[in-house]
Amino acid sequence: MPYTPDIDIRDFIILEEVMERFGLGPNGAMILASDLMVNYLDDLKDEIDEYNADWVLVDTAGQLELFAFRETGPLIASALGFGSIQRAVSFLFDSNFVLRPNGFISTLLLAASVQFRFLDISQINVLSKVDLLDEDQIDMIVNWSQDFQSLEDSTSDREKGLIRELSMLISEVFIQLGSTAELIPCSTREEHGLDLIFGYLQRIFDEEKSKNI
Repeated sequence: MPYTPDIDIRDFIILEEVMERFGLGPNGAMILASDLMVNYLDDLKDEIDEYNADWVLVDTAGQLELFAFRETGPLIASALGFGSIQRAVSFLFDSNFVLRPNGFISTLLLAASVQFRFLDISQINVLSKVDLLDEDQIDMIVNWSQDFQSLEDSTSDREKGLIRELSMLISEVFIQLGSTAELIPCSTREEHGLDLIFGYLQRIFDEEKSKNI
């Protein structure tokens, strides 16, 4: 990883050891390793508690099938939110992949799937690596997230053949469902949008507090 985490699951589970112990290849071992994390939840919570931090960022596996789409994902997310800790899930939209309507719609479907898996936890959608885009491209993608009719129009103009037809059908579904979580442009390299993410999280947590009063 490009940074050193304060708490590392690899202190408890080593992929190579899982492969050797259970006779699995890399993919099978990664799936099993994600399931084995539940055995160390108490240890992880103790380590988190020792830091007494105001904010805790949990970086999960990029492959959705390893965390979000397995039963252990929601279980771990709920378990780490012990006590009065407020939680939110962030889903990253890769800036390079969502430049075309088809890529945006595909990512929007994945984001909706994750939101469906973690129904009891608020979700924010983040447009990552915006330092790779110009302002017009950022505005276009954010506008797609807020105006699905605009997304449908762009799909009609820019996609062709079967991809166009399928994308049109899916974008129509989102038009009927209404808006999704706000898409927040962000770049950690340029520290762009981090204040927006912080403010959005504050609003989510304040709303949750008011509901519980």
